[in-house]
Amino acid sequence: MYIFKHKVSWFLASIASLVTVLTTSSESKSAVRLVELEQSPDRSTLLISSRQDGRLLELTNQQRASNGVAALRLSAQLGRAAQSHAEDMANRNFFSHTGSNGSRMSDRVNQAGYAWQAVGENIYMGTNATPRQAVTGWMNSTGHRQNILNSNYTEIGFGVATRGQNVYYVQVFGRPR
Repeated sequence: MYIFKHKVSWFLASIASLVTVLTTSSESKSAVRLVELEQSPDRSTLLISSRQDGRLLELTNQQRASNGVAALRLSAQLGRAAQSHAEDMANRNFFSHTGSNGSRMSDRVNQAGYAWQAVGENIYMGTNATPRQAVTGWMNSTGHRQNILNSNYTEIGFGVATRGQNVYYVQVFGRPR
């Protein structure tokens, strides 16, 4: 029993250290995506987001906190919807809330399996853009700012993709049913 507890404690400490590194690292341009790790004994899946996701979450929640709005928590399903749209825009060299196949944000969220009562989306594209530039750009735009500060949203997912020097950022907000 002691060995099992020690291994679990070590594993949780390692994950906490990794999450700290991911969320406090500089605004790297690497696009590490979701990584699945199997955890004993129940073999549940732990999703660890990219450095950009951690930084985007931190910056978004800082804006919410400074405006008296509760923090958002990450949703893997919203992240999949956001990532698919970021990759679509980068791969096909366009910038729009409408996907290359005519999909709307709600279509992408439904396809990711997210049961929602409210959803919203912010997109941003810039040359060598950092997460801070994306969040600043959104906060300087009335509609995007309203999404970030909307207290109805409780969860968020991010997508980041690049094409040459252009970096595409997507935030998908949600409130589950």
